[in-house]
Amino acid sequence: MTHNNTAEPAGSAALSGLVECPGCQELDRAEAVARAERDASKVTDCRVLRARHQVGSQCVALGPPR
Repeated sequence: MTHNNTAEPAGSAALSGLVECPGCQELDRAEAVARAERDASKVTDCRVLRARHQVGSQCVALGPPR
């Protein structure tokens, strides 16, 4: 996973070309807030929760998992 300092979260649809589900978008926003607050633990939590969400049945994103 690459880290960048763009305004958009690393897993955003704009960067990956995917249409994301609301759950993914919510977790991306939470990660962006945590990154802005420099809360590395919360950033990691958001990434883990997004990964779990994407492999579960709740994710409605189109395309292959990231």
